[in-house]
Amino acid sequence: MQEAVELDTGRFQLNRLSSAQHRDSLAEDVRHGLMSEPRVLLPKYFYDERGSKLFDQICQTEEYYLTRTESILLKKHADEIIAITRPTAIVEYGSGTSEKTELLIQAAHQQYAGLHYLPLDVCEEILVEAGDRLIERYPELSIDAWHGDFLDGMDHFKNGHKRSLYVFLGSSLGNFSENEAIGFLRGVRNTIKDSDWFLLGVDMVKDHAILNAAYNDNRGHTAAFNLNVLNVLNQALDGNFNKGKFKHQAFFDTEHSRIEMRLLSCCQQTVTLHDIDLKIEFEEGEHIVTEYSRKYTADSIRQLLSKAGFKPQNIYTGNNNEFMLILSSCSEADER
Repeated sequence: MQEAVELDTGRFQLNRLSSAQHRDSLAEDVRHGLMSEPRVLLPKYFYDERGSKLFDQICQTEEYYLTRTESILLKKHADEIIAITRPTAIVEYGSGTSEKTELLIQAAHQQYAGLHYLPLDVCEEILVEAGDRLIERYPELSIDAWHGDFLDGMDHFKNGHKRSLYVFLGSSLGNFSENEAIGFLRGVRNTIKDSDWFLLGVDMVKDHAILNAAYNDNRGHTAAFNLNVLNVLNQALDGNFNKGKFKHQAFFDTEHSRIEMRLLSCCQQTVTLHDIDLKIEFEEGEHIVTEYSRKYTADSIRQLLSKAGFKPQNIYTGNNNEFMLILSSCSEADER
């Protein structure tokens, strides 16, 4: 469901998926997740305005290599990616600050005139800030921004552009289970045309000490980011979570090749979310899973993309094989 356009300045338009739809989805997700065993919260609810800014601080830490290495790969290969795909539109799921995608926008701006950018993100403030910055820097760029959950917004991205480059960066795919990841990728594949391309960024399996450090930075930004989700629930659902009674925990799960991030209850306590009439009893040491972040190999991501109907064409990795960018088409290269 789409509400009226929130902001239209000629070259920048902000649209919003229904706020009622978003709130109902949050309430349903939270009720189901906190009544599950183990208790879980979906990572998309990290990203209110404060959560988005905390994540930006995480990306600046020495330990959190993901953003840094992905940006290096994009700087190195953006010109080639744009030369191959020649998009008239770039569509991005979970755009955030759009700083990495700006490298693609800049490359397109240098190669030809005219580009349309369609970012979708759960944080409206970040969309507006990023849009203002990009509109000022690229006079021929137009932006059609969407505020909402990218899982609900796929149908809005069936655009009429001749050729689009769909982008999903930041290893956000790793937040899904394998079945969820295949479902998401198939949803993207069903949205796009055979002439379109898909650029995916995913983190790679590596030394466990590096992985654990990335999610337990010395400055405590990741801990603050993790705990902030309790503020989101308190505000959205009239809750009484006390952040001081929970602590951050993150570790690499070798069996499932993923980081598991948790909030650990420091004591026996009762929490109430009044708006959904939900009371939760926590035992000391009981945890809420707030995020999974799966790590991939080149073979595992190729298989996943192939199952979803994509044809991986180019895989870009750094010198240390820390991160991958995978550029996929929807048909064999020799058919294009």
